[in-house]
Amino acid sequence: MRKLRPIAFVVSLVMLSITAAAQESRPSAAVEIGGRTLFVLHAGVGSFAAEERAQAVNERLRAILESRLARIEVGVERSDMGLRVVNAGKPIIAIMEADAQAEKVSADVLAGRWAPTIRDALSKARSEQFQATLWRRILITGAVLAGAFLAFLIFYRGRKRLLAWVESRRTRVPELHFRGLVLLSAEQLYRGIVRALWLVYAGALIVVAGSTLLLVFQQIPATQQYARQVLLWIWNPLEKIFWGVVGYLPNLFYILVIIAVTRLVIRGLSFIFEAAERGVISLEPWIHRDVAKPTSLILKAFLIVLALFFIAPLIPGTGSTAAQGITVLLGLMVSFGSTSTVGNVIAGVVLTYMRPFKIGDRVKIGESTGDVVERTFLYTKVLTIKNEEVTVPSLQVLSTAMVNYSAKAQKSGLILHTSVTIGYDAPWRKVHELLLRAADRTAGVLKDPKPFVLQTSLDDWYVSYQINAFTDQPNKMAVIYSDLHQNIQDSFNEGGVEIMSPHYMQLRDGNTTTIPVEYRSPEYDPQRLLLDARVSDARK
Repeated sequence: MRKLRPIAFVVSLVMLSITAAAQESRPSAAVEIGGRTLFVLHAGVGSFAAEERAQAVNERLRAILESRLARIEVGVERSDMGLRVVNAGKPIIAIMEADAQAEKVSADVLAGRWAPTIRDALSKARSEQFQATLWRRILITGAVLAGAFLAFLIFYRGRKRLLAWVESRRTRVPELHFRGLVLLSAEQLYRGIVRALWLVYAGALIVVAGSTLLLVFQQIPATQQYARQVLLWIWNPLEKIFWGVVGYLPNLFYILVIIAVTRLVIRGLSFIFEAAERGVISLEPWIHRDVAKPTSLILKAFLIVLALFFIAPLIPGTGSTAAQGITVLLGLMVSFGSTSTVGNVIAGVVLTYMRPFKIGDRVKIGESTGDVVERTFLYTKVLTIKNEEVTVPSLQVLSTAMVNYSAKAQKSGLILHTSVTIGYDAPWRKVHELLLRAADRTAGVLKDPKPFVLQTSLDDWYVSYQINAFTDQPNKMAVIYSDLHQNIQDSFNEGGVEIMSPHYMQLRDGNTTTIPVEYRSPEYDPQRLLLDARVSDARK
């Protein structure tokens, strides 16, 4: 046993020497900022050696210093992989167990050392950067302020000149009108131009002032963080809008193609149906000439709705929950608020293809008699003989009796008729002759077909005679009737026939008047019936 002790001692010395040599040969790398060493890494991570690890940390620190928008907020964060030092939430270095063993402390203590060291080094390096670029920052600030002053001056003088130029041409500003409707008068258009110039001027001043403040505050260390934050608030939405517009360009191309094709088809339909309305081409028996124009309007509306059906999914935001909710709300509002409107539209379509009348016809709709001056899917306008314009909803037109006096007037004539009642003592042939003579004298009454008389009733006291005369001028019905009545009076007076209906009446004898007592005169006395008794010579 004593012989083995020297051998064990030698083996121990050899192992200690190998361990010391291994420690001395272990690779290490320094983490540096601006040439100053912050700490040394003695261990790698996975396949990354300590040197590669230190190089990665140095690049992260250099990026923080070079980025003007980066904030210095160094702290320690615990994750599933262990502790790590971060700046504003972004990792700088992960603390390994080997790092703690190399420094002979715990990982928490090592993190507490490295985090302040990195923070202080970054703040000092940035301060040195600021000192090194102080004059450059001063020159930049002066240039920015001078540029802002120059921009303000240019905008001010430019605004004055533009206002003076617009004022000098105020009398030459034209009216903005569309198809005879004045949309904007010359004075309104002039005021709109002046307001637009003021808005552009105010917007330019706001942009220049905001840009100047951001650039100036960016040169001051105490306000750099706020300037960067405001710049991010402005830049991020603009960037999203820009890339959103760029990403929307394919959909915009599809929309333009759909619009172009729809417009081309609508123009083709307009050409065909306008030719059919003029009678150049015939679409009968499918589409009558009178309904060519409304049919064209219906097809155009259908094509526009179909185009919107294809375009809607390509518009940004149409698939969102908010857009769907608004669509449902609008649908409910339209459903509950436009029931009568939808009914009028449907009734107008039905009336269009029924063709009960056309523009210029003399009609009677309900209690309104006059000429049709306008017809749409929603309403029909009638100009009465008293020059009153009556608007009748299509639903009311469809649900009431319609009389069209002009429908057959040109082909077979419209029959105008009026009645007189004559006693039985007048010869009926004489009455017929007098009525036909009156019709023959009336202007607007056709000679062929000839007028005729009908005896419509044999009453207790008189006979009802009805004169019927044809006319092809239904729009002059009121005047023709008036002339006919005048001629009937003249004709009967010339023929010695009284226009009267004899009745037998009982006379009151001493009865009190029916006027209330309080309205009667104090001297009121019921009148007595006076009889003139005459005795003939024969009785004498």
